[in-house]
Amino acid sequence: MRLLFLGSGPFGIPALRRLQSLREDLMVATVPDARHGRSRSLRPSPIKSEALELGLDVHECDRLRGRAGRELLEQTGAQLIITADIRLILGSRFLEGPERGCFNLHGSLLPRWRGAAPIVRAILAGDEQLGVTLYRMVPALDAGPVVGFSSWNPPAAVTSEEAELHLSRLAADLLEQHLETLEMGAATLTEQSEDAVTIAPKVEKSEGWARWDGDSGFLDRQVRALKPWPRTRTRVARQAASSCPDEVILDQVSQIEGMPAADAGTVLEVTSDRIIVACGHGAVA
Repeated sequence: MRLLFLGSGPFGIPALRRLQSLREDLMVATVPDARHGRSRSLRPSPIKSEALELGLDVHECDRLRGRAGRELLEQTGAQLIITADIRLILGSRFLEGPERGCFNLHGSLLPRWRGAAPIVRAILAGDEQLGVTLYRMVPALDAGPVVGFSSWNPPAAVTSEEAELHLSRLAADLLEQHLETLEMGAATLTEQSEDAVTIAPKVEKSEGWARWDGDSGFLDRQVRALKPWPRTRTRVARQAASSCPDEVILDQVSQIEGMPAADAGTVLEVTSDRIIVACGHGAVA
């Protein structure tokens, strides 16, 4: 079985490692090196870096539609494709090419949170249960029939960074559980309920401004959901002679009960180890 793994971001690394330990004929494809930071230096994707460390050959592609997709299939002869965090749109003909199909590992319990940022959106919404889904890919985004799920009840203070790491490991376990049936073309597929769909759009940097006008619970979720990017930040009113910065990053907040009502963003109390600030409802420190 000629197996091709497609990935870009770190979410797919545990699955790649698991496949490499289970199959000798594994091939890898990822996006080309991209420029980052002020220096604009070229950096490989996390999947490329990991694949090279594992001694795997890597194909690079910046699109998988039309000729580019056909060429990758011809070069690899892939019979089964597994994807995770690929960050590319796969054309319909590409999806139809492999004999055993294309299957994706997605960081939510589909059909909840289809889209680019499922973990962030789940934490923002206060979901008590997170998870991963293995499903067969179709042209519509994250809409294909499901092979299997793995769910997790995270701790109350979980951040997106922590959740992604844990869910990526669950994804590797889920893939191993179903790999043989995928290779045989014998997986049981269950259609998603369109009535239960929610969308997880890409996170924008502008979402990082602290929402003091909301309740304290939302601000707590915002700080956790937007860590490590774009982080939650707030402007600080200061006197001209003060050395206090104009903006600060909120690394962690805790909800505080029993504080008097005040305008959102008002500093209620300052001690040696915390600052208590009013929200639209409640307060945080």
